[in-house]
Amino acid sequence: MISTLEHYIQEQVVSQAVPGFSLAIIKGQKIVYSNGFGVTHLEDGGVPVTANTLFRIGSLSKPLTATAIMILVDQGKLDLDVPIIDYVPFFSLKDLGAARKITLRMLLSHTSGLPDGTDFTGSRNVDALEQYIRRDVLELSLIAPPGLLFSYSNHGFNIAGYVAEYVTQTYFPELMQNLLFKPLGMSRTFYDPLMAMTFPLALGHEKTETGHTVVRPFYENAANYPSWFAMSTATDYAKFLLMHLNTTTLLSTTAIREMHTLQVSRYNLQQLGCGLSFITEDYNGTPTIRHGGAIGTYTSFMLAAPEQQLAIVTLASQDYGIDLAYEIFDQLMDTTNNPVKPEQMVPIRSDLERYTGYFLGNQNGLVQIIIDSQQLKMYLNGTEMTLHAHQEKLYFVQDADGHPTVTVGFVEDDNKDVYYIILNGQTCKRIEQERVSQPNIEWSEIEGIYSNGSISFGLKVVNNQLFMLDEDQEYACHPLFGPLFFTKEQGLLEIRENKHRNILIVQGNWEFEQLGNKSSLI
Repeated sequence: MISTLEHYIQEQVVSQAVPGFSLAIIKGQKIVYSNGFGVTHLEDGGVPVTANTLFRIGSLSKPLTATAIMILVDQGKLDLDVPIIDYVPFFSLKDLGAARKITLRMLLSHTSGLPDGTDFTGSRNVDALEQYIRRDVLELSLIAPPGLLFSYSNHGFNIAGYVAEYVTQTYFPELMQNLLFKPLGMSRTFYDPLMAMTFPLALGHEKTETGHTVVRPFYENAANYPSWFAMSTATDYAKFLLMHLNTTTLLSTTAIREMHTLQVSRYNLQQLGCGLSFITEDYNGTPTIRHGGAIGTYTSFMLAAPEQQLAIVTLASQDYGIDLAYEIFDQLMDTTNNPVKPEQMVPIRSDLERYTGYFLGNQNGLVQIIIDSQQLKMYLNGTEMTLHAHQEKLYFVQDADGHPTVTVGFVEDDNKDVYYIILNGQTCKRIEQERVSQPNIEWSEIEGIYSNGSISFGLKVVNNQLFMLDEDQEYACHPLFGPLFFTKEQGLLEIRENKHRNILIVQGNWEFEQLGNKSSLI
């Protein structure tokens, strides 16, 4: 299998133009395979990638942070269900009442209601995380009440990391070294680029018309260390996963089980949910935990079946590795994808009216739900779909063969009101019908290049069709209403005017300023 696997990966790395890639496979108590492919970068001086080459791992940082916090829970220094304001008295948000409710369990399971986002660049100072808590977090507005639903948040993990830093009175990077990296022998896992650059380090590459270009500068923002700014190797991350698959003295069995246990449902047919940092899901009948990471052009992924003591981690400097991890998993588990037609129930008629309305989601765009002949129908960015009831509050769309293609969960608050739906695992929030009636903006005024200083996108109009340009890709933009558009690849796009300069907002969180001449939407 190994020689076949290596040949297959080598072919894909070349055909998909992936500069560098590494992976490791864990089975039982051993790393049974690890290797690297490609080079650290394509300019002069690039060296072959190995399993010990560093990559940025993006949000694979989150399970590291959560595990360190669970070690502190084991030690009695933190409690998952105590409001974090009891630990950090000056913690606050725009909504002080909500700030008093948020716990570590909510932060680690993405149920705090905090938004996603954060900046690619920022301070390198050791106190950057505290300054972020005192300055930036104060301005955050919640997108949902604490504890109500899953909504992915980088801010939540940064805050959780600061709670650990404040309680231990140890700066976060040093704390992670002491609690986790050194005990596990993760000698090549860092946050500081000045340390990472002393080892072989794979660099991000943008695809251009003339080939690959190394991404410069190297992103740095010490406030993001807990959420998505760690650097590691396939070998080091495999050591971390070994701990999660086996009995260890570093972390109690109870804590490990808690991290792998569903804390909040994401309303799909495969028990999709979130544990403490890990995404939980039944994959072809096997309970799994997983997590992905992306920062710039880097892509990382880990997939594990704790009961079978099997795990795979992939690290890449381009978009590659997720599908491969599942292919390897299928071979090792001898699983096959046998889609089962879900059972249907007669919907509760009295519920249907509460489910109707317009909803907007950063990943899914515009949703309208109506009642037609005593049945729910959904318009997803204009496409009509029929909703079938599977369980109370859980519906699905099926293809011509009766297999599910879309799932929709209806989230009720304490008053049984539905202000949110979960579509394919992602949150959409109810909006007023008046917003949907806004006229579309003039497309010609928004063409150009948009940048945040680290990443750039383009917008152009061809034959009355707006396209988003991302490296060497073009994505068709579907107009929704007013300044909002939707792309399948990048989700919700919004154009705002700020001091006569257009701002592109991607997925409701990431802002990019238009370069060049100032323009107006009016």
